Amino acid sequence: MQPAEEHSPWPKRIMITGLILGFLGVIAFSFFAGDMMDYYDPREVSEHSAEYGKVNQMNLTSGCWVVNVEGDDSEYEVTFQYVDWEKGSISGDVADDCRTDWQSMSTDVEFSTITKLHIEEDAVVLVTIECKPGDDNEYDGCDNPLLFTNSGDVLFDMFGDVGLWVVATTCCTGAILLPLGWLLVTINKSKENKVHITQQQMVGAMAPYDQDLNSKEEILTTDQLYKLVRGELPETEQEQTNVPSPFSDADTRINKPTKAKIGGSINKPSTYTHENPPSDESWKNWDES
Repeated sequence: MQPAEEHSPWPKRIMITGLILGFLGVIAFSFFAGDMMDYYDPREVSEHSAEYGKVNQMNLTSGCWVVNVEGDDSEYEVTFQYVDWEKGSISGDVADDCRTDWQSMSTDVEFSTITKLHIEEDAVVLVTIECKPGDDNEYDGCDNPLLFTNSGDVLFDMFGDVGLWVVATTCCTGAILLPLGWLLVTINKSKENKVHITQQQMVGAMAPYDQDLNSKEEILTTDQLYKLVRGELPETEQEQTNVPSPFSDADTRINKPTKAKIGGSINKPSTYTHENPPSDESWKNWDES
């Protein structure tokens, strides 16, 4: 029987490596979570702002601009128009059919989205803010400014952040290596258990033969050793079934014949005496020779 094959230590190493990387990734993510949240805070990433009561004119580059305001936006009524410098007049309203995956988010403040401006090419935009009472008929004065964020630029900066990539790579690598290593370790254990079961089955299968061999081992007697020296094989007892007959008038059991005992010297005493001589004279021929 060949010994069990030694398993590679790499599955356990992979599992331990995945566990360490996952742990480090979680710790690093807790430190960089604040920096990642800054990418969704308009107060941190906005490039322009517009306030109520002022002339708000700004240069917007091409892209999708998300306009947010801190708090409720029910009091704000805002219009966005292109400015034609050559003619010195308003050339039209800015389209608001822009779609983007960027959403404003913060842990301490709630933001409202005024609109999403679709700027096809760089242009000058005039922002006019009118303030009206809110839904609860209370007037707060529209004190919070409008924040303009180019969603494309923010997402581009986020994907270019090396620190976030390191944290994300560490977490993802740990999440892949940990279950992979655990799976390989489980497969190795199943193979090892299978080898042990097979060895036990083989030992159990060989046990009856060993018992038979051990039960038949006997010490030879002096007569048996003498016969072996003379070249005679010792007699082996054969198992015989001695089952009585089911009929009362018949006996089907095998009777073992008794062996006649042979012993003593081959020279037997003569029965002839002086008074009872042999009838023939052959003894004379033997005596004369």
